[in-house]
Amino acid sequence: MNSREGNWLFSKWVDLFVLFAPVWLVWVIFLSNQDYYQHMNLPAWMWLIFILGIDVSHVWSSLFRTYLSKDEFEAHRLRLILIPIVLLIASSLVLSFSPAWFWTIMAYLAVFHFIKQQYGFLALYNFRAGSFRKKLISDKLIIYIATLYPIIYWHFNSQSEFNWFVENDFFFVKNYLTNNAIFSEVFYFLNWAYWGVIAYWVGEEIVAKANGKPFSIGKLLWTLTTALNWWFGIVYFNSDLVFSVSNVVAHGIPYIALIYFYDVKKTSIKSGVKLKLSFLAKRLLIVLGVILVAALVEEYFWDMLVYNEHADIFEQILPYSYEQLTNSWGIAIAVAILALPQQVHYVTDGFIWKMNDKNKYLKPIFSRKDES
Repeated sequence: MNSREGNWLFSKWVDLFVLFAPVWLVWVIFLSNQDYYQHMNLPAWMWLIFILGIDVSHVWSSLFRTYLSKDEFEAHRLRLILIPIVLLIASSLVLSFSPAWFWTIMAYLAVFHFIKQQYGFLALYNFRAGSFRKKLISDKLIIYIATLYPIIYWHFNSQSEFNWFVENDFFFVKNYLTNNAIFSEVFYFLNWAYWGVIAYWVGEEIVAKANGKPFSIGKLLWTLTTALNWWFGIVYFNSDLVFSVSNVVAHGIPYIALIYFYDVKKTSIKSGVKLKLSFLAKRLLIVLGVILVAALVEEYFWDMLVYNEHADIFEQILPYSYEQLTNSWGIAIAVAILALPQQVHYVTDGFIWKMNDKNKYLKPIFSRKDES
């Protein structure tokens, strides 16, 4: 692999226009009229595009790495059978005890999953570039700093106007603060320290490049975009709309792209031929079609049975045949079932991207020269 190829995960233009441009565009829009978006509620059309169309859809895209792939399913058969069963039982038990605890557990699982994905992409960039050097601030550490500091800030921010899933799903330290002035002073310093650490890491990368060591422009952009997205979305802004949109765009679009890339590259490797453009387009339509329909069906049932917030959208497709659930046991059962795809996605994502014998296509896919 030449050094230019090692700069990027998929290719220069795919990385720039799919992994980075969407979230950069989101921030150009938000920063161009901060006051407007700061106080704007998430309208139905944005919910449809960003929450259903990207966030929920990306969860279902992992089907193409698990249950909808015969060889992938066989490689992880026992886990893929047991995980939904165990999660459904566990969710039912927790919900029967405390719905609030259920959403707290879900929130922290989601945070962990989102952070791990950011590091996972960075690790793939390193693998592509052949960059495994030791540094004072490791790549894993810089991702954890870039993501965990804003989360810690969020826990202390008494003025926070947004949640991950539901109100008070985090264990907020702000509930126990008696002096918010100290909070402001401490985090004013920590904000500068945060960007100082990021700048030092960037400096290390530039020095490595100057010394002729493996270097990836894509990895640099990925890390900086992660830091900017999490800091602006959580620390700088205080808006449910800004956080929700920036969060799902930066997380969901890259994941769907990764699933599609893996899927077609594996097909090319197994067939031993270069895939035609017509096949690539058809496969993309299949992937997008399946995950969008699955997301639509899931959200239809969430809204009909639990939330009843978007009936004006869903009943244009199919009128609701059941009223919103009011019985606590009925709600618990519905939530346990409907949350299952998301939970399975969180758990399976922890092992389907590890470079081991169970995932035998990962190394050839991300180490071979792009051909399609």
